Amino acid sequence: MNARSMTNGLRKPLHCGPVGPHLPSNSQPEKDEQMTAKEFMVSDASINVVYKAEQNIADLKGQNRDNNDAANAHKMGAYGEVIASIAHVKLVKGNLPRTVSKKLRSALLEEAGLKEATVKRYVENSVGAVRLIKDQIGDIPSQYTADAIVRDLAAMEIDSENKLAKMVKGETAKSKAQRLAEQVVGKFSTKKDENGKQVQGDVFKDGLDDDELDEFQNIMRELMAARKAYRDTEAAKAAAAEAENENDTVDAAVVAMLDELGVAS
Repeated sequence: MNARSMTNGLRKPLHCGPVGPHLPSNSQPEKDEQMTAKEFMVSDASINVVYKAEQNIADLKGQNRDNNDAANAHKMGAYGEVIASIAHVKLVKGNLPRTVSKKLRSALLEEAGLKEATVKRYVENSVGAVRLIKDQIGDIPSQYTADAIVRDLAAMEIDSENKLAKMVKGETAKSKAQRLAEQVVGKFSTKKDENGKQVQGDVFKDGLDDDELDEFQNIMRELMAARKAYRDTEAAKAAAAEAENENDTVDAAVVAMLDELGVAS
C-alpha cells in the first residue's frame, strides 16, 4: 500500500514476519554483529516516521518559510530512523550492498511515497552518516536508536540535511575568502577511499585560466593600491577634523575663562 493512501498518516503493517533492522531493544544485533543483505528489512515504524516527517515538513513550508528549525528537526528525526535501519549492515567499500540499497529505495519510494530525488538523498546521506559515526565516534552500539543517532549527529554540529550532505561529501565550512580563492585559483578534486570516505583527489581543477588569473592579479593590485590611498586620505581627513575640533574646544574654553575673569577676549 502506498503511503499516500494511509489512514491518519500511518501505514498499515506490510510485513508479517519479524520487524526489520530497527528492532526492539531486546532483539537488536549485538555490538559488532553485522546484518547480512538477506536479513535486511525496513520496519513499518521507521517508514511511518519518515512519511509523517515529510508530511510535517511540507506543512511547515506551506505555512511559514521561517519554520526551518522545526522542519530540520522533523527531517533529522526521519534520518535517524533510516540510519538506524542500516546501521548494522556490513558496508561494501563504504556503500550498501546492492540488495540492501534496492530494498531501502523501494521502501522509501513505494511505501513512504517519497519522490526519487528525495529517496536518493536519504540513501546517500544515511550511508554517509554511518561512515561518519564509525569514523568519529567508533563502533555502532547494539542499542542504537534513532534518537541516539540524532544526538550523535548534533554533537558533530549536524542538525539539518544540508549540513549532513556537506559532511558526507567532506565539505567543511569554508570562509568567504576561501570560497573566492578556490573560484579564482582552483582546487583539488575529491574521490572516495576504500571505505567510501571523501578524500582529496588526484586532479587540480583550475578556476580562472592563466591569462584570466594574470588579469585578476593585476586588477587586484590596482584595487589594493586604490583602497590604501583612499584609506590614507580618509585617515588624514579624520586627523585634520579632529585637530580642528580640539582647537575649537580650546578656543571656547579660553573665551569662557576670560569672560569669567571679566577680561575682554
